[in-house]
Amino acid sequence: MKLLSIAILPLVGLYFLGIPQDPAAPASAGAPQQTKPVSPKQVKPIRVMVDDKEINFGANGVRVLGGRTFVPFRPLFEAMGAEVDYDLVHKKVTATKDNNEVELTIAERIARKNGAEITMEAPPQIINKTTYVPLRFVAESLDADVEFDGPGNLITIHTKG
Repeated sequence: MKLLSIAILPLVGLYFLGIPQDPAAPASAGAPQQTKPVSPKQVKPIRVMVDDKEINFGANGVRVLGGRTFVPFRPLFEAMGAEVDYDLVHKKVTATKDNNEVELTIAERIARKNGAEITMEAPPQIINKTTYVPLRFVAESLDADVEFDGPGNLITIHTKG
């Protein structure tokens, strides 16, 4: 009798957890569906184009955090024709293009454009020793237009000058 209960109890436990005993058997209606993890090869990476030229962000690449697209600041600003400065002590990024100066401070939602304060939806961050900035905010702060092609995972930035 002990041997029978030792064999049946684990199966009963699996049933109540909603895990099918036979991997080929379909899950019951009330059981959570098991899904295969998506491999990195199946996810199409986000590409960024500035005035018809693709930006290479290197190994760091584009990140989506909290529904916002973040990119390493220097390649983006330079592709847009801006001069870039990074203040390591104050953790501040500054981009200057034409008559615009944009300042962003790591982990702060308040940015400055030509001295005026602007609240960003997401602050710049440091990830793996790289400073990431919110792409749309930065591009639009330098008077560029931003378009997103969801199916193509393509962000296109058109500068005005």
